[in-house]
Amino acid sequence: MIHHEARRALARMEDRLRETRHNLYELERFLRDRAEAETISSRPKKRRYNRRMTNWAGADEQAYCQFLARLTDSAAADLDRLRGKVERQDAAIEALREKYRVNAERPIFSHL
Repeated sequence: MIHHEARRALARMEDRLRETRHNLYELERFLRDRAEAETISSRPKKRRYNRRMTNWAGADEQAYCQFLARLTDSAAADLDRLRGKVERQDAAIEALREKYRVNAERPIFSHL
């Protein structure tokens, strides 16, 4: 493989890694949002406080953690599969970079 072909292959691999990391982030965010929604619906508030004050109590936080743990357990297979895929893709990228001595800086993942 010629150097420029290796760089193109690395760019494609980095794109796939970014997509996989994005999918993992979206799944984790979905689980957090769903746990929060379930906590809010299961623990209704009796009164409203000043809008600058939080209505979230310690019991709400415990309920949130329980909901999140339950949801995470139910999605454990998908989370493990995506995390494993990220690790494999990252290892393959590093191996290709080392083999063809590509010293270009790796892109930083941002979920946006």
